[in-house]
Amino acid sequence: MPTPAVAAPAAGTDVIHTRRGDEVRLRFVTPADGEVLQAYIRSLSPRSRHRRFLGALSELPKAVLDDFVALGRNDRYSLVGMMDRDGVADIVAEARYALDRATGRVEFGLSVHDRWHGHGIGPALIADLERRARALGGLTLSGDALRTNDVMIALARKAGFTIQPHADDWTLVRFEKDLRAHQVQRVSQHDELTAAI
Repeated sequence: MPTPAVAAPAAGTDVIHTRRGDEVRLRFVTPADGEVLQAYIRSLSPRSRHRRFLGALSELPKAVLDDFVALGRNDRYSLVGMMDRDGVADIVAEARYALDRATGRVEFGLSVHDRWHGHGIGPALIADLERRARALGGLTLSGDALRTNDVMIALARKAGFTIQPHADDWTLVRFEKDLRAHQVQRVSQHDELTAAI
């Protein structure tokens, strides 16, 4: 069973970078972000929206949008990745993650705006989500993708997730990472380094 949420490491603004070094600020979504988040979702290509939400939609239904901006409700959190472009802060990515306290599973989904595909934002965002999942006491990090979504599957595989058929839907795959195994590996590497010094 996971430990209670640790507010400090999971809170506030994080900074990730594109491959060429551009800064992307990650921050929690608040109720005031409803319209700008909806505008971001609408601005995604139909293909990107389909991949992100596992089906066709043009915008988030009101109940879903309300849930996205309700920070921490039922251990669910939404993030936006912001970049300053010509003095204006634009959303270039978003992510949503949720902790199931009974199992320690943290599930997530994310999108990167079409014009920023291939700039390294996705891998950096997954690494940040992994850190946030650990801070919440998560034991595993997982998500679902359409089996035709080669980009997300390759991204998850490169980040160390195992990929397997989804148990309930043949059109999906599930990717999962055991956060405990990776924690043990990092501790072991640290011990080896310390012993060598």
